Amino acid sequence: MTVSPEVMAEQVMGYVVWASELIPTLQPPPNKSYSIAILPQGPHFYTWLLQAAGYLLLDASKKNLMIISQQSDDPKTILVDSTSYGPIFWQSWENSIAKTNALAKSIGGKITAPEQKNLFEQMLFQLPFLRVVTNTESIHHVSIGNNTPVVSIKKLMLWIKKNMSKYNIVLLTNIDIIGSVRSKKNDEEKQIAKLIQDPLSNITILTLFQNILKLDKKKPEVIAYVNPGDFGKTWSLTTRYVCAVA
Repeated sequence: MTVSPEVMAEQVMGYVVWASELIPTLQPPPNKSYSIAILPQGPHFYTWLLQAAGYLLLDASKKNLMIISQQSDDPKTILVDSTSYGPIFWQSWENSIAKTNALAKSIGGKITAPEQKNLFEQMLFQLPFLRVVTNTESIHHVSIGNNTPVVSIKKLMLWIKKNMSKYNIVLLTNIDIIGSVRSKKNDEEKQIAKLIQDPLSNITILTLFQNILKLDKKKPEVIAYVNPGDFGKTWSLTTRYVCAVA
């Protein structure tokens, strides 16, 4: 069954209100704004509250957004999403061909073909929040291959460095903690915070996140996270859905 835009908007607003009520750290401190976020790439049942929190905390004065995900369609390439998104609640996002080509050229990426649906599917659960929560006018979505060469990552980092003042940056990834032994909430949160700040070298998105933090000289804050084991799943699962900002 297809959900109407009106119903979808009500659902998103419900998560926004819920996030504001449940998460005491959802308001940034005075004279501080967040422009970088890690948000989950997972089923909305677990993640919509975290998405609401993350987008609410992003700098509202910035009208441009870059979303960075990870893909296995073309493992040695950064794919640049060429999809026209929308209308989502009567608004569409469409970068000009010139802008998309310019981004792909500057980071050594490859523009997606129409039959490549993976990047579009990654964006589906983000779009309602962008429309309801943010004032985003322009979206770039790039997706890093699992084996993207270091030289390509450096080109992406150079683009980010040049454009950080104008863009909020959202990185989509789920986080796997080490081991599967049940631990206390506080201990697990510390473990997640440590992974975010000092990621393993093979976790591409987290490594990129850390490199972006170095550019902006910021430290990340874990706002909230979800353990699927708390929802009837097996406690041995190591995946965590996390909202962290900087």
